[in-house]
Amino acid sequence: MKQFIFDKTTRRCIGCVEGVFDGYHGQGLLVDADHISPDVETDDMGSLYLSDDGVTVKQDRTAQLAQAKSGRKARIKAEAARLIEATAWKLERARERETAGWGSLAEVDAVLAEREAIRRSSSAAELALDTLTDVASVQAFAWSVDVQVAAPRRLTHKQFLARFSDSEIQAMLKSVADNSPLRPWWERFSLASDISLDDPATQAGAQAMEDAGLIAKGRAAEVLGKAPTQAPVQA
Repeated sequence: MKQFIFDKTTRRCIGCVEGVFDGYHGQGLLVDADHISPDVETDDMGSLYLSDDGVTVKQDRTAQLAQAKSGRKARIKAEAARLIEATAWKLERARERETAGWGSLAEVDAVLAEREAIRRSSSAAELALDTLTDVASVQAFAWSVDVQVAAPRRLTHKQFLARFSDSEIQAMLKSVADNSPLRPWWERFSLASDISLDDPATQAGAQAMEDAGLIAKGRAAEVLGKAPTQAPVQA
C-alpha cells in the first residue's frame, strides 16, 4: 500500500512510503493513495496539500510555484553573500594600502563597486525570478553578476586641493577669511573624511568658486573631471 506523507504544519506533501506503517511516529500525516481522487496528479508530489479535514488531498500549483521561488531566492541571497565574502580580502588589502599611503581611495572604491555589483545583480535576479511561471523554469534559473556599477570618484583632501593652483587656493582661503558665502562649504569640506567628485555639494561648491571669480571660467568642470588613473594593485 502506498501512502503519502504530509507535513503537519504546512500541510504540504513531503514524501511517500510503500507498505503498511501502523503506529507511524514521524512528524507527518499519512494518507492512503487509494483515498486520493483520481483527478489529482500524485506524481507531482510538490503540488499536493492536505485539506483541514485531514482526508482530502488537493493540488495547488500556485503555492508550489511560490514555494519554489522562495527557495530559489534564498539560494540567490546565499550565493551573493558568498561572492561578497570572497572579496573581503581585496577590500582589506585596498584599505590597508590606502591608509599606508601605498594605494589610493580609487583602489578601495573599485572593490566597493565590485561588491555593490553583486548586490544589485542578485536583486535583479530575484526580480527576474518573479516573472517565471512554472516550477521547472524556477529550478533551472541561473544568474550572474551582470549589473555594472561605476566606482565612486573619491579623493583625499590633499588630492582634491592638488587640482587647484597655488593662486586659486590663496584666493579661496582669502575669500573664506572674508566671511564670504563660501565659508559654510569650506567648513563642510574641511570636516569631510574624503571628497566625492559626484557629490552635489562638491559640485555646487566648485561652481560657486567659479561664479565668484576665484577660479577661471571652465575650471569647475576641470576640477570635477575624471579622477587620476588608478595605480596597479599588487597581488
